[in-house]
Amino acid sequence: MGNASTRKGAFTSSRYLIAAAFAVLIVLVIAFVLFGGRGQETQAQGPVIVYAAIHEFEMDRLAKAFEEETGIKVEYVRMSAGEIAARVKAEAAAGNVQADVIVGGPMIFHEELKKAGLLYKWDEPPPNAKDIDPIYHDPDGYWYGFYLGAIGIAINTKKLEELGLPKPQGWEDLVKPEYKGYIAVADPRTSGTAYTILVTLLSLYGEDKGWEYAKKLWGNAGVITKSGAAPARLVGIGEYPIGIAFGHDILKVKSAGYKVELIYPKEGTGWEIGGVSVLKGAPHLEAAKTFVNWLLGKKAGQLHTDLSFRLSTREDVEPPPGTTPLSEIKVLRDYKWKWATENKDDILKKWESVVLGGGSLEPNITPLMAPLASREQ
Repeated sequence: MGNASTRKGAFTSSRYLIAAAFAVLIVLVIAFVLFGGRGQETQAQGPVIVYAAIHEFEMDRLAKAFEEETGIKVEYVRMSAGEIAARVKAEAAAGNVQADVIVGGPMIFHEELKKAGLLYKWDEPPPNAKDIDPIYHDPDGYWYGFYLGAIGIAINTKKLEELGLPKPQGWEDLVKPEYKGYIAVADPRTSGTAYTILVTLLSLYGEDKGWEYAKKLWGNAGVITKSGAAPARLVGIGEYPIGIAFGHDILKVKSAGYKVELIYPKEGTGWEIGGVSVLKGAPHLEAAKTFVNWLLGKKAGQLHTDLSFRLSTREDVEPPPGTTPLSEIKVLRDYKWKWATENKDDILKKWESVVLGGGSLEPNITPLMAPLASREQ
């Protein structure tokens, strides 16, 4: 009997131990779902909201490739760099940050947002950023460069021949009176490309002479667009014989089958590091960081270069056929982009005063750009 009682007590104790262990296991599972699992869910949670200063079809392809690799969806809105800056500032002022990531636009643009306290500061660089020369990144960790570009001149040779005009070879030619009304260029208040053009003139000629050139250049414009890539497209479809844009945007039009020639100004030209940054207060921070790291990788770098004709900041990305290496372009060594960032508001006010005479001018884009957009798809 004693042995039976002992066995019964031991069996009962075992049942209690098993029940207790099972209860602990249930608690751990619940805790993992509520807490441990939530961290993983946050990392994978999307969508990543992107404000894109690159072309729609580039952003669309990048978004699809990222989703295929990670399962995280990307939603984007395409705007010029100036429009993005205005929207980001307005949303931050209202305490309603909508986007997570800004893709594209020159370093001047990202520095402007950094200065305004609107960008997220990385504690450690994205892992893929370590494979890129640090000269292409913000040393303070607010933005990272993934492409390079230089300002060029788009020429529609046929249109120029019909007008009996020679090909302009540089800035000195573009301000000549015979080209008045035949040039397409963007508005520096809405376009990062156009602001780069303005800073190029001020860096090349100094402030006094630079402002004279700026007045003559925009005074020769037949159209002033909101988007920096638009002038190249307008030259492609024959609306204007001359356009000023980044070289990669001109090559993109040429690759679409349009008879466009690219000339880099012989006197020297401005350049950009195209950046990507995460917004401070991004609603999907972990997913945004995953996207930025992916964009800085080799696979995304090659895809973007193949789509855009831009040069990658990664040395292991092959440049597309027909592109001119930066080493063969006369880029300005004393390009004053940091000064231009710190004084942007004053510079744009002076542009309005000098170029527009203190008046207002609404930038516009001709609807005839549509055929080119459809071809690029």
